[in-house]
Amino acid sequence: MAEVSLKHVEKIYPNTGSKKHKKNSALKVRDEGVVAVEDFNLDIADGEFIVLVGPSGCGKSTTLRMVAGLETISHGEVCIDGKCVNDVAPKDRDIAMVFQNYALYPHKTVRQNLEFPLKLRKVPKDQMDRKVEEVAQILGITQYLDRKPKALSGGQRQRVAIGRAIVREPKVLLMDEPLSNLDAKLRNQMRAEIIKLRERIDTTFMYVTHDQTEAMTLGDRIVVMKDGTVQQIGTPQEVFDHPANTFVAGFIGMPQMNFYDAELVREAGGSYTVRVGDAQLVPSAEKQAALAANGVGSQSVTLGVRPEHIEIPARGENVLTGTVDVVELMGSTVNLHVNVYGHDSVVVAQAAELVEASVSLKTGDTASFSFNGNAMHFFSKETGCNLE
Repeated sequence: MAEVSLKHVEKIYPNTGSKKHKKNSALKVRDEGVVAVEDFNLDIADGEFIVLVGPSGCGKSTTLRMVAGLETISHGEVCIDGKCVNDVAPKDRDIAMVFQNYALYPHKTVRQNLEFPLKLRKVPKDQMDRKVEEVAQILGITQYLDRKPKALSGGQRQRVAIGRAIVREPKVLLMDEPLSNLDAKLRNQMRAEIIKLRERIDTTFMYVTHDQTEAMTLGDRIVVMKDGTVQQIGTPQEVFDHPANTFVAGFIGMPQMNFYDAELVREAGGSYTVRVGDAQLVPSAEKQAALAANGVGSQSVTLGVRPEHIEIPARGENVLTGTVDVVELMGSTVNLHVNVYGHDSVVVAQAAELVEASVSLKTGDTASFSFNGNAMHFFSKETGCNLE
């Protein structure tokens, strides 16, 4: 295991006048070139599992490749166990990487693929055989050792790729979207396998994904990125419960958070109310205290409420009404798309509760729903930052 530290790390690609870069206004351009990763700072503890998550093109894979030494660092430094490795060759960093496309040697058997990194290190034959057998048993691929990659399924190939990475016991294991080529069922299975693997090997993990479900289930902490910059770093629960801005709030959570144009009003006595259309809503005491502590005054805001925190039929005082546009039957739950003041709101309702309350909703019906005052999130209209 190892501690990894990234201090003010940046990656700038020389500006070649590419039309793609010119059209993509999200990318910052300096005199030096196009900024792919900007001022990235992160300290990873010994044995920690860190997940970098964000949409395609946000710089997460570039960051991982800089740690691996596959990309040069334009500014800043990467340290492993306190030693700056900016100028250290990838093979000398004591790291291993699992790629999205497996990158197995097609002409070699599974055993030979697993042996390859050990042969490069001139590990004795008896020790090499023992390590290969141990890894094969951990990953459940013992029966495939004499097969070639083309005779394996996608999940089996991914296990071999992971096995080849961990067989030499690296200090840091880097994984770049390793499950993206698998179907949904296999992806769920492999996600569970990675969780089990983490308990069985002593190494520090850096994992890249665009799938927020993977980020939430795998990471000790997650790093949410957008356009080359870090938006928020925290535990999955922290990021879910207290998103730093509207981007994080909308990216983390499935279905994504509902957003409403609202007016936050600070009354004469110091309490807050929220107006959405002609509805007046009341935040919880906890939310009111957080807003007051930050000195938030009356202003236009973006109100966020997660679909799973909405109750239907409506209960309590915070009630919104809209027209049902789409009904998605999901088995035990029903996803309702409700048009509220021109905005699409998603309500996740328990099918059993709707039956029990004799509520039957179809397209075109009027639906009323409510939410607890503690389920509200308040974001600045100007900056998108969480006002709490």
